[in-house]
Amino acid sequence: MEEKKKKGSWEPQSLQTAIDKVMSKELSVRQAAMQYNIPKSTIHDKIKALNRGEEVTMKLKLGRFTSTFSAEYEQVLVDHIKDLSNRCMPLMKKEFLKLAYDLAEVMKIPHRFNKEKGSAGKHFYYDFMKRHSDISLRAPESTSMMRAVGFNKPQVDLFYDNLEKLMKQYKFTPSRIYNCDETGVSCVHKHQKVLAPKAIRQVGKLTSAERGKNITVLFCMSANGHYIPPFFVFPRQRMNERLMVNAPAESIGVAQPKGWMNSDFFLQYLRIFVKHTQPTKENPVLLLMDGHCSHKTLAVINFCRENHIHLMSSPPHTTHKLQPLDRTFMKPFKDAYSQRCDLWIRTNAGCRITDYDIAGLVKEAFIKVARLDIAVSGFKCTGIHPFDRHLFSDLDYLAADMTNIPLEQTETSSNALNNEQAVVISNIIIEEQMKESEQSISEPITTSPKPSTSTAPDLVQIIHNLSPLPDAAKTRTAARKRKSERSEILTSSPYKKVAEEKENEKNMKDKKKEIKSKFKVAMGGKGKQTKRIKTKGKSVDKGKEATNVRPKGKKGSEVEPLTETSNTNITICVVCLEDTDEDWIQCSSCRGWVHEACADIPECGDGFICDRCRLF
Repeated sequence: MEEKKKKGSWEPQSLQTAIDKVMSKELSVRQAAMQYNIPKSTIHDKIKALNRGEEVTMKLKLGRFTSTFSAEYEQVLVDHIKDLSNRCMPLMKKEFLKLAYDLAEVMKIPHRFNKEKGSAGKHFYYDFMKRHSDISLRAPESTSMMRAVGFNKPQVDLFYDNLEKLMKQYKFTPSRIYNCDETGVSCVHKHQKVLAPKAIRQVGKLTSAERGKNITVLFCMSANGHYIPPFFVFPRQRMNERLMVNAPAESIGVAQPKGWMNSDFFLQYLRIFVKHTQPTKENPVLLLMDGHCSHKTLAVINFCRENHIHLMSSPPHTTHKLQPLDRTFMKPFKDAYSQRCDLWIRTNAGCRITDYDIAGLVKEAFIKVARLDIAVSGFKCTGIHPFDRHLFSDLDYLAADMTNIPLEQTETSSNALNNEQAVVISNIIIEEQMKESEQSISEPITTSPKPSTSTAPDLVQIIHNLSPLPDAAKTRTAARKRKSERSEILTSSPYKKVAEEKENEKNMKDKKKEIKSKFKVAMGGKGKQTKRIKTKGKSVDKGKEATNVRPKGKKGSEVEPLTETSNTNITICVVCLEDTDEDWIQCSSCRGWVHEACADIPECGDGFICDRCRLF
């Protein structure tokens, strides 16, 4: 019995040779089919098409259906998908299928898509994904808008400029370059994947509570793999020594009501940092960190200048790219910490992890992760050591391009094309291309359009009209109300001067608040109050005029109504702070009441101003 031939098992070159020999009458169709192992019907159909003057391809084609888009069209779609993904705006599956349908409709390409839904089908999707294995359906990770636009080329260039300036001036070795950063740990840890039966719909795993308190831990490592003991900030009113049981050696813990790092705690940590690094004038230390306000106070700057520590901050929202601890240390540490928490709960059945167990769990995870290779690779992948300012390419800054504002902008928009004009032009181009294609030789309905009917730039413009690239530059042309942060050398003299000015402004504001509070106390609590009180049977708002209340005043004088009414009809003198029943006079500035004796004037006249108003 003759073995059945497998479909599509022949090569295009064999088919070409078989057709040539049949056309030259060297072999018959049957002989060529047997010799080259090609179906007789395939050779017959190809020769028949050639005799009719049609164009014949030697590529394998199974079935009567062909792909909707040519290779050029699909490549433009692939490039558009990758471009949006690099901008942190990837397409969803439904959006891609709708884009494919719209493209086929605009280009008037014959297709078998669902016109009722206005979308391509699942068969097109699976065939497309099979042809382009470099694209897959993935679950994206949430990326904040500030991180996406914060990592831009001007900010990163400024960071490397400051770093290069310090490296050239002080020639720091790897053992003198450090990076510190805070992270949060909790008694309610995150779970990793587990083994469980398939029949169970929902797999559970025990935790200590539904929500846990956040405990801040400050880590620090150098470019040669030296780690400083961690610093703990517990969310408590008072510190307890039991919280540091089994903690890493020489580590310190403090208490703060919310568990946040502040300038006082950071200054305390810097004293520990000096103890472990021993910086001198001849051998200073470079400390890289984020731009949190607790790291940039005047007290911190003065301490670092006195102890030969050079502080440098990274640009805002760029630590996921420019901070070594974030790049290589924090993720392994969190995973190791979660594993230790799982093991603790399994070992101590029926018990919950409390704040008193956190330090011991952090120690176990810290010992496992604090390795030389992690520290070295962290500084290398950020371009800090070895220094490499060209580590990041233009592709890394693509997500920030959607908010970039062009440097040169004309006042008139006559030269610029708006979206409607672009759509009209693209439609004109499509009509001209279709007219050209009608004049050419007609092709079967199942064939794909020729790549020559549309140039790549035109096709890209059409894709962008159907699925525009994100561009928020127009909405960000207005000036920012708040000055944006940037990378700074915090221990430099210019920044110290700025810090001193901010400190002086803060002290002045505090003084004004203190004086204002004292003045309000002297005025009997006068302010913008809306507490409703009862005065002589009528309800009035405190802070409004009480027309039925007037203290005893000089006979025949016009006295304005009292505005500082307490729970009873008591008037307090703003000078002596007493409510004795005497003759009164009202200050024309603060509208407060003063005893005539306290005012120290023989007669009450118009325009009286009390002593406190003169002082303040």
